[in-house]
Amino acid sequence: MKIRKNHIIYDQLKLLLILLALLLFVIALFIHTLNQNTRRKFSTMEKFLHTAMEPVGTTMYIWGGGWDSEDDDAGATSSRIGLSPIWEKYACEQDETYDFTEHKWERENGLDCSGYVAWVLYNTFETKEGELGYVMSSTDMAKTYAKWRFGKGIKNPKEFLAGDIVSMDGHVWISLGTCADGSVLFVHSSPPGVRVCGTEVPVSNGTLKAGKSIAIQLAEEYMSTYHSYWHERYSNCSKPSSYLENVTLMRWNESTLKGAKDFQKLSGEEVLDYLKTRQNVIQ
Repeated sequence: MKIRKNHIIYDQLKLLLILLALLLFVIALFIHTLNQNTRRKFSTMEKFLHTAMEPVGTTMYIWGGGWDSEDDDAGATSSRIGLSPIWEKYACEQDETYDFTEHKWERENGLDCSGYVAWVLYNTFETKEGELGYVMSSTDMAKTYAKWRFGKGIKNPKEFLAGDIVSMDGHVWISLGTCADGSVLFVHSSPPGVRVCGTEVPVSNGTLKAGKSIAIQLAEEYMSTYHSYWHERYSNCSKPSSYLENVTLMRWNESTLKGAKDFQKLSGEEVLDYLKTRQNVIQ
C-alpha cells in the first residue's frame, strides 16, 4: 500500500510539473505576442514619406550602417531622432570614385538599405532615441512588418503604391508609386547612397520599351534639381525592371498610417509633385 501511495504522489507531482511547464509556455507565448502587437504604432503617411526623403542626397551607403556592432539588432544610427550631422559631412568628403566596399562597417558614416528603412520607421513612429529599433534582414522586412500588423503583406504584387515597403532578395526599398507607363518611382539606400530612383518599364511580350521610363526621368529631374551636387557625382537613377519581380511588400493600413489610402490612390508622378511642393516650402 505504501508503494502504491508513493506512486500516486509521484504521478501527481509529475502532472503538476507538466501543468506548470504548460502554464509557463502559455505565459511566454502571450508575452511574445503582446510585444509584437505593441510594435503597432500610429502616425501619418505624410510624415512617413517626408521622413523617407530627408536623407536623400546627403547620406552615403555604408555596409552595416544602422546596425549594432554585432550585426544582430538596431544600432545608434537607426535609433536616433533626426539626421546625423556626420552623414552629410562624410558625404561631402566623397567624390565620384566612392567605393562602398572600402568603407564597410563605418557604421556612423551612413546607412545601408535596411538601416535606412529602419531609420525612416523610427523617425515616423518614435519620439525618443534609444528605443527598440526596426532593423532586420532586408529580405525579411516587408513580411515581418506585416506580421507586426503595420499593414498587409503581398507576395509578387501586381502594383506598387506610395509608401509600400518592398523586400527583394538582399535589398529593401520604399515605393513612391507607379507611373503612367508602368515604371515605379522609389527611394532607397544603395551604393553610392540614399537617392530617388526609377525602374525601367516592366517587360512586355519579352521586349523592353525604348528610351528612359517616366520614373527614371522623374528621378533624374528631382535629384538634379534638389540635390545637384550629389547628382553631378552620382547621376545614375536607373534600376532594372527586375526590381519589380519576385518581391514581397508591406502595404500600410490606414489605422497605422493615417492618410495612407489617400496617398495610395496617387500615381508616382503625383506623389513626387507633392513631395517637391513640400521641398520648396522647406527650402
